[in-house]
Amino acid sequence: MMDLPEMAMDHYRMRFPHWAEVFTDRVAPDGHPVRHRVFLGGRGGGKSWTIAGQLLLRAREKPIRILCTREFQNSIRDSSKRLLEDTIDRMGFGLLGDGFFTVTEREIRGRNGSVILFVGLNGKDTAIKSFEGIDIVWVEEAASVHQSSIDALIPTVRRPGSELWWSYNPRYPTDPVDKLFRGDNPPPGMIKTAIHWNDNPWFPDVLRSEMDYDRRRDPDKYNHVWLGDYVQRSDAQVFKRWWVMPFTAPDDALFRFGADFGFSRDPTVLVRAFIGRWAGEPGASAVIADQNGNCLFVDYEVYRVGCEIIDTPALFAGDDFRHPPRWENRLSERGIPSAATTKIIADAARPETISHIKKCGLDVVAAIKGPGSIEEGVGFLTSYDIYVHPRCRHLADELFLYRYLEDKLTGAITSQLASKNNHVIDALRYAHEGARRARKGGFFAVSSGTRISLGGSAERFPKRRWPDYVQELERRRKGWGSIAPDRVEFDV
Repeated sequence: MMDLPEMAMDHYRMRFPHWAEVFTDRVAPDGHPVRHRVFLGGRGGGKSWTIAGQLLLRAREKPIRILCTREFQNSIRDSSKRLLEDTIDRMGFGLLGDGFFTVTEREIRGRNGSVILFVGLNGKDTAIKSFEGIDIVWVEEAASVHQSSIDALIPTVRRPGSELWWSYNPRYPTDPVDKLFRGDNPPPGMIKTAIHWNDNPWFPDVLRSEMDYDRRRDPDKYNHVWLGDYVQRSDAQVFKRWWVMPFTAPDDALFRFGADFGFSRDPTVLVRAFIGRWAGEPGASAVIADQNGNCLFVDYEVYRVGCEIIDTPALFAGDDFRHPPRWENRLSERGIPSAATTKIIADAARPETISHIKKCGLDVVAAIKGPGSIEEGVGFLTSYDIYVHPRCRHLADELFLYRYLEDKLTGAITSQLASKNNHVIDALRYAHEGARRARKGGFFAVSSGTRISLGGSAERFPKRRWPDYVQELERRRKGWGSIAPDRVEFDV
């Protein structure tokens, strides 16, 4: 007759989901001994409970050292310790069973000398070198682990036969752990297991209700949370109302161009966009140009990394030589239609590039920057439904990836915008600088003969005669939409 722990172990083994069979594998599909066990998928598949049970069974078989970790762990309460304690009770390994495991404030010890530790990878008091004697590392919520933590952890866990277990719900293909295990060159000795809610025969009714609610209310959340797909929308995602959809720009569209200049590794970008609306349902009817519309359409982009200044006019306008002097199109660039004849608002950080482009005949002016200009510009863009033509693939990538920063300790989303994945977005901001200022508070100008102030910010112009100022105002009136005539003042 079996004693209590044996009965509990057999009972718990029977309640493991079918995918738990991978824990018995000792050789990976590539022929190497198992080094990495990767468990990915959505909520409800039983990943954490199954891993906890398997760790305890390993700890009973022989004396081993187990480390349970995550990127940030402010206290033991933030760890998986409570989960393991509950699993110990469930399996009959605690005080109400055979008492094999003893739970203390900071660790769990087995009667045979096994020990389970809990620590954060990026904590101030964490010494990675102390992990050298670890047999198994369980990395929880691995999608949040930084690349530096991965680089330090893997070579440090080097005891013969040691393994690293990674569990996570995929977020973005750019996450370090996802690039490591689902990229083009995964590490040797990897067993990867995809787990979903329907792989759990004991999927609880309370979770089923939540799942059905998300499926009806928010398909993007359902696909990520329950099916383990990449995040399509999130609280940290800046742009939530945008779509990739083919459309044709109307002949009377007021095109706005914006440019962002690259440095050593960044791209040089130009985009063309216009404001309008759909004549009916999106995608089923024509697009109408309307400065009061609720849609922002982006139909062209050019994007080149390492573009030299001499090649920038051709990148923007191709072979459109209507503005002398002409430029050499050394790279056979196609450019964007009407870029040679329409004003371009460009990044002010590269005056030498702007100067060269202007000498080639293109109408380029520097964007007006200042405190809060990025936030205001992004806020203006997010106020529209954005439709991206399929040929603008780099903009689509950035709209998907652009995020608010998260607090490193708490994971809370901040109001600070990330300074990456934003080159095409910056160009789009510059393009609509005038429209944003006009909508913000009307149009007004105060001139001293060398400066016109717009919406409280200053833009320099060369000295010119009064009629030229009138002409400039009229051009901006047409380009920036409706203005408030009572707020136009002149002092010349």
